[in-house]
Amino acid sequence: MRTNLMADVTKIFILVATVIIVCILCAIGFKIVNDGRSSILTNSNQLNELSDQYQDIDLSLYEGSLIPGSEVISLVKKAIEEDQYLAIEVKTLNGDYASYNYVYINDGESKILDNKGQQGQLPKSKIPSKKHEYGYINPMAMFLGETFKDDNGIIVCIHFEQQP
Repeated sequence: MRTNLMADVTKIFILVATVIIVCILCAIGFKIVNDGRSSILTNSNQLNELSDQYQDIDLSLYEGSLIPGSEVISLVKKAIEEDQYLAIEVKTLNGDYASYNYVYINDGESKILDNKGQQGQLPKSKIPSKKHEYGYINPMAMFLGETFKDDNGIIVCIHFEQQP
């Protein structure tokens, strides 16, 4: 009879050890899942930040760059046609100053785009095509680009100034 009792005790110890090992494995599994979840959240935040930076990369290329007038014209046409949330300002050598698509307003407190400027100026929706028209952009001239961001860090305005 003693051998039967010993076998029962051994079976109980094996059962208890199995339960303890299963509990330890479950705890480790839950810890790995929680660590993985926080890692995924962290990486998805980084991915969102990179996505936001990439979104403005095509516009940030104009910062400090000399751009031909033909490219300025095509950028203005694209912004108007696609109704982008972007103001494009162009200043020519003869002093003409035109804002296209939107008007960029920087009043010190906030930087926003609007359909009307602080002095009531309206953005142009058509590019002058004749040399004698106000704001004519010479396709062969070179323009220096400068970008402006809103309060959220998104590029909302590109200013082009014709270079001599």
